[in-house]
Amino acid sequence: MNEALVTFLRDTLITSGVAVMILFGFSRAIGKMWANNLIEKLKHNHAIELEKITKELQRESDEKLTSITHEFEILKNTHLREHSDKLIIYRTAMELVATMLAKLELIVMEKRPPLTDIELETFEAERLRIYAYLAMLAPQEVMDANDNLTDLLLEVVHQNKQTDWITIRGLALKLINSMRRDIGLNKTPIQYNGEL
Repeated sequence: MNEALVTFLRDTLITSGVAVMILFGFSRAIGKMWANNLIEKLKHNHAIELEKITKELQRESDEKLTSITHEFEILKNTHLREHSDKLIIYRTAMELVATMLAKLELIVMEKRPPLTDIELETFEAERLRIYAYLAMLAPQEVMDANDNLTDLLLEVVHQNKQTDWITIRGLALKLINSMRRDIGLNKTPIQYNGEL
């Protein structure tokens, strides 16, 4: 019986081993199929999530771009308006300066008597108007150049200070050059190259 038992056990083990091998192969195939299905499901879920995130980021990006574009347009229009206003203000101020200097040049060159009371009143009004115009938009550099010219003109008009036309013209050119730098027309300073 021992031999019959051994044969039985051996046949059973062989049959069981084959069954285990079949079961193991089947389990492995099912496990691989299950893993592939799980991977595909995860890929699909990740793709959906990625698309959702991409759309959200695109929407946020579009909103920010629209906002930045709007702010840029506002800044651009403000800058253009300010630049245009500066051109008008500087042109108007220089017209007033030219009117004042035309009379003062003759006084400095001793070609005419001092300003009359009416001319003094006009000079004061024009001087203050120039300052007010410039104070609206001009940077400190322009204001300083105007102050230097105005201070000298006030000394000439009210204190009969002796000066020469070259000094007055030099201060006027500094004012013009500071305006030119501010509005960016030409950063190269101009100078008087004439003979007088």
